[in-house]
Amino acid sequence: MVSMVTFRVDGMSCNGCSGKLQSALSNVPGVSSAQVTLDPGQAAIQYDEQKVTPVALQHVVEDVGFDVIV
Repeated sequence: MVSMVTFRVDGMSCNGCSGKLQSALSNVPGVSSAQVTLDPGQAAIQYDEQKVTPVALQHVVEDVGFDVIV
């Protein structure tokens, strides 16, 4: 089943940052779409909940070097 999650992301300062994060999220197995915007800092991710969890996606954001604001 396809689900959607949006994270507020802190720490991105340029289009290169948002592009790097979007690429990392798009390459996660189970992610069908990832749209990352610099202003506002957020990542909207469409994913298959049988293949990946929101917690795992949050870890990807953090592994790239940014913070998820909850």
